[in-house]
Amino acid sequence: MSNYSGVLKIIRFNWPWYAAAVALTLGMLLCLFLNLPSRINTVLVVGALVISSLWMLLSLAVSHYVYDRSSVGRGTWLSKLVPSNACRGAIFHAGQDEVSPAVARQFPTLDFQVFDFYDERRNGTDSLRRARALNQHRDISVKSDEIPVADSAFDLALVVFAAHEIRDESQRTAFFREIRRVLTPSGRLIVAEHLRDSWNFIAYGPGAFHFLSERTWRRSFASAELKILRETNCTRFVRVFELQKNG
Repeated sequence: MSNYSGVLKIIRFNWPWYAAAVALTLGMLLCLFLNLPSRINTVLVVGALVISSLWMLLSLAVSHYVYDRSSVGRGTWLSKLVPSNACRGAIFHAGQDEVSPAVARQFPTLDFQVFDFYDERRNGTDSLRRARALNQHRDISVKSDEIPVADSAFDLALVVFAAHEIRDESQRTAFFREIRRVLTPSGRLIVAEHLRDSWNFIAYGPGAFHFLSERTWRRSFASAELKILRETNCTRFVRVFELQKNG
């Protein structure tokens, strides 16, 4: 696998945004050198140019670090989270499975299924459509609030960089309630996400508003009657929640 495969995915899924940033940068350069603006306008143009270019390059650098260089990209972050007695697992994604290769490689005895809860009406963004089109696997399609699996079917559930795509809070709570239902009484749910926080805002600029705040995640978990057993950082940019049924 290429050492840049993670960041290349980010570019491929979100190329219109990067193309727009490049076009904006070129446009500002033209304004700067062709229109001969006043000194104040020059300062404004140069400032906007630096900020837009910095955020574009910084977002790519952070994405490369997170998805290609860190334990997230290598999948080794799972080794301390997956219970040793887990036998049956489920992976849930919204069009692009980011975790099953690492699970299969590190836990060869774990019997797991992969579910795709992508919904064109609810979370059909352009980037997700591109991601799903490139997904070569044919995973089990489900509704986020209706998982056709018996109660207590799984010891482990993984939702990695996916649950934030369920933008409506009530639907997100329904999704976690369904996962709670299909977990065994001692089963674990592991959720990994970028947060809408200062670190991700520095890295991704306004793009960080696509992520959800820690308060929002805690509210969704509590509403779904899930309790947080452990909360850790996997790099400064990714938060991992380990959850269990609350009673």
